[in-house]
Amino acid sequence: ISAASAILIDGESGRVLYAQNAEEERPIASITKLMTALVAVESHPDLSEVVTIRPEWTGVEGSSMYLKAGEELTLEALLYGLLLASGNDAAVAIAGFCAGDVDTFVAWMNDKAAELGMEDTHFSNTHGYHDDDHYTSAYDIYLMCREAMKHETFRTIVGSKNYTMPATNLHPEPRIIRSTNALISNFRVAGYIYEYATGIKTGSTPEAGYCLAASATRENRNLISVVMGCEREPG
Repeated sequence: ISAASAILIDGESGRVLYAQNAEEERPIASITKLMTALVAVESHPDLSEVVTIRPEWTGVEGSSMYLKAGEELTLEALLYGLLLASGNDAAVAIAGFCAGDVDTFVAWMNDKAAELGMEDTHFSNTHGYHDDDHYTSAYDIYLMCREAMKHETFRTIVGSKNYTMPATNLHPEPRIIRSTNALISNFRVAGYIYEYATGIKTGSTPEAGYCLAASATRENRNLISVVMGCEREPG
């Protein structure tokens, strides 16, 4: 295949069905946000908690859900903005809220990676914007996906085509955000919906290329696939 690295694994047995450079360390892009979400859900299971956005959490470079300083919204809404809209600002806000500061949260992410046996991984931020010290492998992404998909809330979010963001004190009208995953939503690439798809996350930077962690279930069999370093968008 054209991806620089890839893996396909049976989600129940863990049997590797296909692998190509699966343990090669590569830039991870926004697939990083899967670990951000996993650590957030495990550290703050009450997703109804209200988060007040600080000025330093806004205007983050890269993809955005356009948070405003002083805006009040739930942790659940931020997770949808993180995983569907792929908001870098949501990633920073979640980290600051859950851990008090981003550096502490990133340390939690690396601790979780070590716990999951992700030996080819190091995180230096919460959103995946390029950093030479921020990398993972296709196999490690599988380990992260397998753990994250154990959480019902996580499965619900990454399997959603869209989400209606409730009105906030600074956004008086509800907003619809849509999944960037063309296997789930036809928002970006009409006709590429795969009916058995259950997630998970896209990512791209010039350095990482196009990346996709995907899952699908058919007749009670679940598969998880990862492609990294694609020259064109998967889907």
